[in-house]
Amino acid sequence: MRRFFLTLLVSALLCNISAVFAESINLGTAAEYRPFVYYDYNNELTGLDIELIKEIGEREGFTVKFLDMAFDGLIDSVSVGQIDLIGGAFSVTEERKKDLLFSDVYYANEALIIASVESNVAGNLGLNEMTNLRIGVQRGTSFDQWIKTNLVSEGLISTQNVYTFSTLDSAVKGLRNRMIDLLMLDDDSYRQTYQDSGNFKIINEKIGDEEYAFAAAQGSEDLISRINDGIMKMKEDGSLQALIDKYTLSAGDEAEITITRPSQIVRDPEVLPTPTPIPPIDQPANCKNVMVYMADVSYPDGSKINPGENFTKTWRIYNNGSCKWYEGYTIEYTDGDFMGGRSVTIPTLTIPGTTVDVGIQLQAPQAPGEYVGYFQLRAPDGTFFGPKLTAKIIVTTDAVGAPPVGAPPVITRFQPNYYKGGKRFCPTVYWTVTDATQIRLSINNKPVYTTTQGSGSVELCPGGGKGDYIYGIVAEGTKRVSYVFTYTNTGEN
Repeated sequence: MRRFFLTLLVSALLCNISAVFAESINLGTAAEYRPFVYYDYNNELTGLDIELIKEIGEREGFTVKFLDMAFDGLIDSVSVGQIDLIGGAFSVTEERKKDLLFSDVYYANEALIIASVESNVAGNLGLNEMTNLRIGVQRGTSFDQWIKTNLVSEGLISTQNVYTFSTLDSAVKGLRNRMIDLLMLDDDSYRQTYQDSGNFKIINEKIGDEEYAFAAAQGSEDLISRINDGIMKMKEDGSLQALIDKYTLSAGDEAEITITRPSQIVRDPEVLPTPTPIPPIDQPANCKNVMVYMADVSYPDGSKINPGENFTKTWRIYNNGSCKWYEGYTIEYTDGDFMGGRSVTIPTLTIPGTTVDVGIQLQAPQAPGEYVGYFQLRAPDGTFFGPKLTAKIIVTTDAVGAPPVGAPPVITRFQPNYYKGGKRFCPTVYWTVTDATQIRLSINNKPVYTTTQGSGSVELCPGGGKGDYIYGIVAEGTKRVSYVFTYTNTGEN
């Protein structure tokens, strides 16, 4: 192959992009919305949508890899191939149909707006009567987007009066504590979990229906066809309805589900309103915010730390979109065990196609145990994007400093260029690697060049006749990282 399109860093990380022929597909979801997608007591991803797509995969011959991401960034992520599919109570809308292909609808739900029974908010409240009221919503749900589209964009409520919460339970707590006046949620969750308490009243139940389906990028007809085939088979044999019953009201008391993790809450963090959008500075028109997690640079997940110890968790992330990350882009605490460090700004201008290391100062809890905090990248307009970043630690009195460790090598370039002269047709191979102690190049698994230089180039002739040759690179460091490409020799050397 004489042409080698280099988005090597991304292609190495985002394997199995083609959902049509791949053995597995990558599904992106915002795992914050029970009973459709959430974490159980064992910190395992579960829910109606998770079980549904797994079952469809078994019937259609593919496995599913899950990526827990910010809801706001799901559409951009599927458009650039970071994920193949969106799932998790993802609503079908006419606006989204412009950019996405939807599967058949597998579940329909209704939206409600509730208030505390102790409040003076009247029933049958119209949308145009909410101007001076504070409304809450679980971040990352379709209702979060509905409020932005139908209330904020229409001028019926100000951005400052919209409060987003990491979980529905925390949103309900905010309503009970009078942090907000109203709460928008789905009918099933309300009647299943909160109605019987007698603490709330419905003030608007005529918002409309929500239809949930899986979504893929335009051009993914084969993938959507396979998913539709799986949904149809499950409808016909009754297994879809049985799965719905398992996670909704018709399953009775056994359907009650909680997403509280075993060690989740150390202290309840302050919940802030969604910030006023900041106009972008020197950005390409209609640019996309897409982030790829690369590595833990310091305190990798599972590090042992002394009780109360201060530490700086550092992540390496890659700008895989088309927007520039500048002042106003932040890493924010969103969920899990709160260990301080609410927010930190991206330290340098990060243009598309480059990486940046971002560290946030945290403090370990005093009590021994396992803890995990979740963080996400936030754009200046207040939208979150990219996969969740984690700070997972083990607090123990046996820890001795838990020093930071180096990041594994990252191959950001491995690319041939060609020069033909006489009977010779040899590619000059260019490489760029970070955090490597040694770099080895090979042809058909035979080492041909070794260096410690992080970047450079060398002419490497295949040493045979016409045919295909496998060129490889191995970067040694805290881990071994490798990559290969195929070179087709059409000369006679």
